[in-house]
Amino acid sequence: MKIDKSNFGWLFACIGLVLLLGLSIYLGKSGFFFATENNFATDLKLGQNLECGIDKNQSNSISINFSGGFLPEERLPQVVAVKNLSDSVQLFLRAKVFAFTSQNQFVEIDIVENSNWIKNEDGYFYYNSLLSPQEKSTLASFVILPNENVSFLSNKKYILTFVFESLDSSVDVKAFWGYNPIENI
Repeated sequence: MKIDKSNFGWLFACIGLVLLLGLSIYLGKSGFFFATENNFATDLKLGQNLECGIDKNQSNSISINFSGGFLPEERLPQVVAVKNLSDSVQLFLRAKVFAFTSQNQFVEIDIVENSNWIKNEDGYFYYNSLLSPQEKSTLASFVILPNENVSFLSNKKYILTFVFESLDSSVDVKAFWGYNPIENI
């Protein structure tokens, strides 16, 4: 029996498709692409100066990598600023800092805040005046890891997140946040 060379393209394509189908079924059943691990990655790294832009009545965040090899209560240098992107509106601001641990918990992280920021009982840092249009304010100069029952594994990377929230200066800030940072200075 003589094999016709004009059918080799079809034969090659069919064999390739069968192999790809088998591979995709295997990877789908094994969960190869769905394995989860608490080893995060971003382009931003601990120690870089960061600036987060925010407009009126918004929330925005910046997340950075840090390794679990740091000791509890160690002061890690981290400058984080927030900028009012609005051209005409002054903003009330508040911020929260937390990390996601290997025990799948959110842990509040303490910072060495700028003198214009005040930490409240609710865990938020409040800017103690209105941020003018196109102005910025530095929130932190250092991050302090907690000494609570939190374990960061030295061979893992974690993400440290700074969340900023803003309200237009015409809004009743106490009704939304339960705290007025200007009134309570």
